[in-house]
Amino acid sequence: MDESLLLGLYTADVMRQIDLTAIEGVGIPGGHLMERAGLAVADEILERYAPEEAVVFAGKGNNGGDGFVVARELFNAGVEVTVFTLAPAGEYAGDARLNLEILEKLGVAVREAFDAEGAPAEDAIMIVEMADVIVDAIFGTGFTAAAKGAAAAAIELINEASGAVVSVDIASGVGANTGAIHGPAVFADGGSFSGEVVVTPIGIPPLCDHDAGVWLLTEAGLQPLLVPKGALDHKRSVGTTLVVGGSRGMTGAAHMTAMAALRAGAGLVHAALPQDAGGEKPFLEVITIEVPGAAGQFTAAARSALFAQAAGLKAVALGPGLGRGDEARLLVRELLGLDRPVLLDADGLYALGDRPELLAERVMPTVLPPHEGELGRLLGRPADEVAAQRLECVRSAAQRSGATVLLKGEASIVADPSGRAYVVPTGNPGLATPGTGDVLSGVIVAQLAKGLGATEAACLGAYLHGLAADLAAENAVGTEGMVAGDVIQFLPAAVERLKAGPQEEAHEHH
Repeated sequence: MDESLLLGLYTADVMRQIDLTAIEGVGIPGGHLMERAGLAVADEILERYAPEEAVVFAGKGNNGGDGFVVARELFNAGVEVTVFTLAPAGEYAGDARLNLEILEKLGVAVREAFDAEGAPAEDAIMIVEMADVIVDAIFGTGFTAAAKGAAAAAIELINEASGAVVSVDIASGVGANTGAIHGPAVFADGGSFSGEVVVTPIGIPPLCDHDAGVWLLTEAGLQPLLVPKGALDHKRSVGTTLVVGGSRGMTGAAHMTAMAALRAGAGLVHAALPQDAGGEKPFLEVITIEVPGAAGQFTAAARSALFAQAAGLKAVALGPGLGRGDEARLLVRELLGLDRPVLLDADGLYALGDRPELLAERVMPTVLPPHEGELGRLLGRPADEVAAQRLECVRSAAQRSGATVLLKGEASIVADPSGRAYVVPTGNPGLATPGTGDVLSGVIVAQLAKGLGATEAACLGAYLHGLAADLAAENAVGTEGMVAGDVIQFLPAAVERLKAGPQEEAHEHH
C-alpha cells in the first residue's frame, strides 16, 4: 500500500517534533505558523458560516494565540467579535501575547471570561448565545489531563451555545493521542466531539515531515489494491474461499460471511457446516458442504475434511457461528496449522482465549477483526480499557500475535505487527446490528483469496464494508433500520465506486 497516497494522522508528540523541526531546524518563525493556522480557520468560518457575530475562547498557550489570529481576521472581515480570555493578559506570552496586543490596538472586544469567583463575565452568557459561531481555542494537541477551573467552565458555556462550534486543532478536552476524555470536552460542530475535520497546510515544508505511523485510509490509496475480474477470468481464478462456521442455531453467520465474500468479488465460496446443523440455505450461490459433527456442532472428526477442503481453495474464514464447545475450540487451534491465509473471527477468536501468541508461528497471512470486548478478552484487559486506549491495544494485539488486527467500532483501526496503523473513515451507526461483523469477515477473506497481504486485505475490506453501509444509508434504508443484508446488497456498488477512482475528499470524517 502506497502510504504517500494516505493522510498521515500524527500523535501530539510527532506533531511537536515536526513543529520544532520547522521552527528550529528550518528557521520558520513560530508566529508565521500561528498566522497561517489562524488565517485558515478564519477563512473556513467565513466561507462556511458567513457569521455576523462570533465569540472566541482563548486559552493561555499557542492554541489561544491561533484564536487571537482568528478573531482578528473575522473582525477585519466585518464580523462583530468578542474574545474571552481564560487568564489575565499578563499571563499570555510569546506569539500569543503579540497577537493579543494587536487585538487590543484594533479595538476588538477582549474580556476575561470569568471573574475572581469563577462566575461568567457580565453579559457573557448572552453574548455567547447570540453568536453565530463560537471558536474553541482553549487547548491544543498537547492537552492530556482533565479540564478544570475556567477552562472547564468555558467548555460548559460553549456546549450550551446554539451557534456553530469550531475547534482549532482539536476539540478542547479531548486527548490528541488516544481520543480519551477525562473531563469536560467541547462538542465541535458536526458530530460527537470532533465531527467534520478540515485539514489545511500552514506552511510546514515536506522536509520537516516525520513518519506518522498512523494513516487515514483514502480512496486514492486503496483503489490500486482492487483486483477486478478480467475478460479471461473464471470462478476459480478470481479468489476461492472456504468459510468454516455455522453450528446449529448460528448457520446465518456462516452464510452471510460466504455471501459477502461473493458480493465483494470472490469467485467460488464453500461454506462448511457440521452435519445436522439444520436450517435452509439462504443463498443459492453459496456452495454448502457438510463435515463430520454431532448434534449440529463441530467436532474433532471434522479436521481431515476441513484440511482437504482448504487445500483446494485460496483463503479461509474461520469462526462465524462455529460454536464455543471444547471440541470446537480444539478444532480451531488445529486449523491454525492450515497452509492458507486465514481470517479468524467471532468463535474463532474465542478459541484463542487470552493467548494471541498461539498465532505467532503462522507464516501465512492472518487477520483478526475483534470488537472491543473480544480484543479485551484476547489481551486480558477490560473492554472499557480497550475503548479508552484503542490504538495502543490494537497495536499490542498485532505485535503479540504476529497477525494483522482490525479493531472494529467507530473509526475502526487496522494494525500490523510492526505497529503501523490505519484508520477507516467509512461506516456509520447503522452497522450496530447483528451480522455486520460476519459480513466484514466475508469482505476481508475475499481480498485474501485474491492474493492481497493481511494488512492490505483488512484495510480494503474494512473500507468497502463501511462504504457499502454508507451507500445503503444514503440510498435505501437510512441508519436506524439497517441490517446486515443491506450491507451485503450494497457491496457491489461500493466496489464499483472505488473502481471509478478517487472521489472528492475535501472533508474527511475521522
